[in-house]
Amino acid sequence: MPQGRKKIPFSGKQKKLQLQHKRDKKKHQNGETSKEDRIMTSGHISSADEDKNFLENVIKLNQQPSRHGTNTTNRYRLHFKKESNQEIQKRKELAMKPYEVLSQEALEVSYEDIFLPGSGLDMPKRPPWNYSMSKEQLEAREQKYFREYIQKIEQEFKSEELSYFEMNLETWRQLWRVLEMSDIVMLIVDIRYPVLHFSPALYDFVTSDLGKDIILVLNKIDLVPAPLVLAWKHYFQLQFPQVYVVCFSAYSGMKQAIGKRGKRIGKLKMAAEGAKRLFNVCEKIVRSEVDLSSWEKKIEDEINSSFSASDNCKAEQSPLVGAEIEVTSADCSHYQSEKFQDGILTIGCVGHPNVGKSSVLNGLMGRKVVSVSRTPGHTKHFQTIYLTPTVRLCDCPGLVFPSKVPKPLQVLTGCYPIAQVREPYSVVMYLAQRVPVTDILKLQHPNQEGNMASQPEPWSAFDICEAWAIKRGFLTKRTARPDVYRAANNILRLALDGRTLCLAFYPPGYTIEKEKWNLHPEVNEIKALQHSEKINYNEHEVEENLSSSSNCEEDSEKDDDDKDISEENEMSENILSDEQNKFAILSDI
Repeated sequence: MPQGRKKIPFSGKQKKLQLQHKRDKKKHQNGETSKEDRIMTSGHISSADEDKNFLENVIKLNQQPSRHGTNTTNRYRLHFKKESNQEIQKRKELAMKPYEVLSQEALEVSYEDIFLPGSGLDMPKRPPWNYSMSKEQLEAREQKYFREYIQKIEQEFKSEELSYFEMNLETWRQLWRVLEMSDIVMLIVDIRYPVLHFSPALYDFVTSDLGKDIILVLNKIDLVPAPLVLAWKHYFQLQFPQVYVVCFSAYSGMKQAIGKRGKRIGKLKMAAEGAKRLFNVCEKIVRSEVDLSSWEKKIEDEINSSFSASDNCKAEQSPLVGAEIEVTSADCSHYQSEKFQDGILTIGCVGHPNVGKSSVLNGLMGRKVVSVSRTPGHTKHFQTIYLTPTVRLCDCPGLVFPSKVPKPLQVLTGCYPIAQVREPYSVVMYLAQRVPVTDILKLQHPNQEGNMASQPEPWSAFDICEAWAIKRGFLTKRTARPDVYRAANNILRLALDGRTLCLAFYPPGYTIEKEKWNLHPEVNEIKALQHSEKINYNEHEVEENLSSSSNCEEDSEKDDDDKDISEENEMSENILSDEQNKFAILSDI
């Protein structure tokens, strides 16, 4: 009997993908076309060759098996520009060389350096439409416009100069609909990298084209010192006069303990202080046009702790939750939309992935209403939740705008999935140049012999990963060598969490004016807002410093194994002694 090849494990998910590919191939051989291809043909957008060239350089992340032969499962997956093997190899070779530690001035960044106002790095806007157009005609027009938008950017900039940015039109459509249906746009940014998440094009589009108010929420303020939070607040108020700035920490609503396996224990509570600040801004914008008394009462009752937030003003589920707005049955045009329709204030939550949009919504509600994850692209489509009978929140999927942000930095900010990074060592190098990784993690150089009098060995990113693999016991299965790839991914997750390795950028001139912000009269207000989070954090510090959750967002990533979580929790006490020590390290960067 002839011996065949040895069978290897084959999951059901892989089998479904294989069957789907066979069906697609058979349809192509029979001359059948997909819905997208039919739309493109009816709209006379471009030839099949042009469509193929447009998609072949795009990498599609978070691919899931199709259900019942449909494509709805992967409709909102991440689409980024694919990097060449030469670029990957070049960065990997650079990461093996000793790196240069940068000064504090290198952490100062301005929005002009990131988004280049006046250039082709503008946000795509929904093309005009009317009710006489069919759905197919509208989608064809949007397809044509978006393709021309991408081609314009690629003609003006080189691939190495650009950041990863969303190339999935379906996700941009979600943003368009959220902006059109919102009365107030709430842009949420991570306080560690605020200018990287703040698109001037979005600000101009909301304030000028749509004529709506925009609120900038500086989230995760418990991760950086209070003077830096205040400096960023004044920077945005000076550069963008029409923006309202609110300091917030979704972490303050997570008054829970951490279990041994990284699972949250206890009841979620409202982030009352942040909610109160947001309410004051909305009340100033709305004035008497919408009755916000129920929201005010909800916050006051939480602050007074007169009753549980979970039993008060339970949210009513909107009929639009989890559904798209059909242009044939609803008015999506911002030119004809009614402000505060039916006496309801609609607040649209937009921003990049991993800035904490869903966590802010949960913190405002006082209970879990939307799922959260550190995986970019977790929120697939916009969903509306009623905070009170007169206040409606609209959660938009995280969307990466085109910019000149370095690609390694986008991995550190969570805009690109860490599990999908082909070459993590250059990202570790970018981090080590700006944060004392070797000192914080207390690493010993792998090439350093026991002689203390010898000259210290220069560090490279690869050396850091090897040293961390040795310290953590990360070994390959066959040869039992240090697993540098696993160590690199582990370091990147620590940086994304921000509790142990915190990379934070400064506004221009902050290094020289640091003493001014330390003595500013408003800094005590920021410290008071951070105080409740520090107390709660110190109570469970051993469990939380290196836990798998980012800013108390419940981690649903399947690639974080339980062994890593338990090991991180055991080592947290040796790495950081208390929260003040973490802030001291950050100040010395």
